[in-house]
Amino acid sequence: MKYLSIRQIREALDKLRPHHPVFAVTFFVMKKEKAPVGKKARFQLDALNDEFLKAHYRVHPKSSFFFRVLRQGTPEEKDWNRPNYASTGLQSVNTRGVADAFLHDRDDYTWGWSNGYVDALKRKLPRNIKLPLFHMAVWLYKYSEWENGAKRSDVVRRLIREYGITDAEIEPLFDTSVDSALSERDAFQDTPAKWHEILEGFSSPEDVPPESSGVLTYLEVDAIGPLQHLKIEPSRRLNIVTGDNGLGKTFLLDLAWWALTGDWAERAAWPSTPTRRGAAIKFAVSATGRSRVQKAKWEPESAAWHVQDRTPAISGLVLYARVDGSFAVWDPVNRVLKGTSGRNVWPGVKFSREDVWKGTDRIEGLLRDWVRWQERKDKYPAFNTFAAVLRRVSPPDLGPLVAGEPQRIPGEIRDIPTLVHPYGTVPIVFASAGIRRIITLAYLIVWAWEEHKLQAKQAGKREERQMVVMIDEVEAHLHPRWQRVILPALMGIGEDLSPELSMQMLVGTHSPLVLASSEPVFEEDRDSLFHLELMKNGRIEMAQLPFDLRGSIDSWLSSDVFKVEHPGSPEREEAIRAAIKLQRAKRPAQEDVQEVSERLKEFLPPEDPFWPRWVFFAEEHGVEV
Repeated sequence: MKYLSIRQIREALDKLRPHHPVFAVTFFVMKKEKAPVGKKARFQLDALNDEFLKAHYRVHPKSSFFFRVLRQGTPEEKDWNRPNYASTGLQSVNTRGVADAFLHDRDDYTWGWSNGYVDALKRKLPRNIKLPLFHMAVWLYKYSEWENGAKRSDVVRRLIREYGITDAEIEPLFDTSVDSALSERDAFQDTPAKWHEILEGFSSPEDVPPESSGVLTYLEVDAIGPLQHLKIEPSRRLNIVTGDNGLGKTFLLDLAWWALTGDWAERAAWPSTPTRRGAAIKFAVSATGRSRVQKAKWEPESAAWHVQDRTPAISGLVLYARVDGSFAVWDPVNRVLKGTSGRNVWPGVKFSREDVWKGTDRIEGLLRDWVRWQERKDKYPAFNTFAAVLRRVSPPDLGPLVAGEPQRIPGEIRDIPTLVHPYGTVPIVFASAGIRRIITLAYLIVWAWEEHKLQAKQAGKREERQMVVMIDEVEAHLHPRWQRVILPALMGIGEDLSPELSMQMLVGTHSPLVLASSEPVFEEDRDSLFHLELMKNGRIEMAQLPFDLRGSIDSWLSSDVFKVEHPGSPEREEAIRAAIKLQRAKRPAQEDVQEVSERLKEFLPPEDPFWPRWVFFAEEHGVEV
């Protein structure tokens, strides 16, 4: 068995959009009831229309609203009809909009077709364009099973047969051809289309509350910042963003933060054209799959982006670690964080590195919390979680990051947390830049989760099941050995916080070591690798690259991600390029081979892997290396 494909259903929605709503419901209900022509029969049209609407137009499983498919004469942005549509809006359509098509007396349960009903209906065709009967059938049979040998012409014939549509109606009103851009094969699929696939790109019904625990599932921008166009559909687990300096990795993470929270981590994105025309941000946040795509428009008067539609999903916990050491945190249930933003109440806060360490009115801070948690482990189980996270993200050369006893040091009025290293106990204020960044990140993730649990309990709400962690230049300040393990370590933090917590990660990096470290954990069906590149025409383009196992760091350097063809100094690379060019020459001169040999001796060490290839070639041409 097979089903009509989601692509075919979407095409049908596009084709049916200009047509009058009388053809969506009333026409087919009247035909099903075998309504007479020129006289009336007794049946309750409103009740039958309501049943038909529930059978074919109640698409969202959590809503009583009806999806609008045929939209002639109504606002384009109105995607839904209310639950009482049969007895209100549709009744008005029948008794006023196309009253001359029916025989009906007010407050009477008798209905029939007028003698001139076909002409009356024909006058409702947009620009005299017939209604495509195939696409109408696609909508009505969108979930129906079909034999494997069925064709689209069978779909049309079934509709005509089931509703008794006559030749006298078909010729003036309907197009029975299969006018489609899709092939017969693409018109069907093995499983029924899902409701959220059908509603993708449309607004949510009013009676459906926003989803909770949403993650970023779609982001598209036009004519903003350094990018003319960018489109990304993040995976629900790991997303690695690569690209040269200045091409937009940080900009992309800033956009992702805004899409998830409604506020900017620092400055708002600015349209790249003086007229601001064409500038747009489209995004989707969803807890279950791809949600409706929202569009933000630039408002020059307020110099801000405005999202018109109601948010269909609320993000779960979001933490953004910026490369300058600052952080931003969003928690939909944390009342302590609540402020105001472009989307009214904004449960989030932005911290400088100093804020995170020393505290503000919204956070105790790393120095105080660490000591407090450590000295009262019975009261604060957060310390055990924090200790587990520290062990997980520890650098290989120093061994596990283990908390020592807090110490008072000169110039401080409070005890300072310490770390036990192989060479001694070190107050964290004296730790290296790399260690300070990682322990700050570890602390803030644990703090955000612990505060969330407390606030959720006080509000009587369920704890989040989803957390988004965004890290810009995850390798910053880290030794190469640490870069080789940090990403898999960070991906496991969710297990330390809660066995029920999932994490979506968006990570910007310049490091081939980080890419190599992701090989054991990267899963193609749950993770994605994105690359920003400056093209010859001056445009920046983003591509999703296949994730290939490369094994060595050099192989990652020479890949499409970094495009360093010959790892090493630029002089070494140029010398090897010259040697390869000479090897490809038809008749290389001995003096040229000698000259390149001298350049190779100057810039290549004796153990360089290029030497065996060159030595054989040089000796063939009379040059001893």
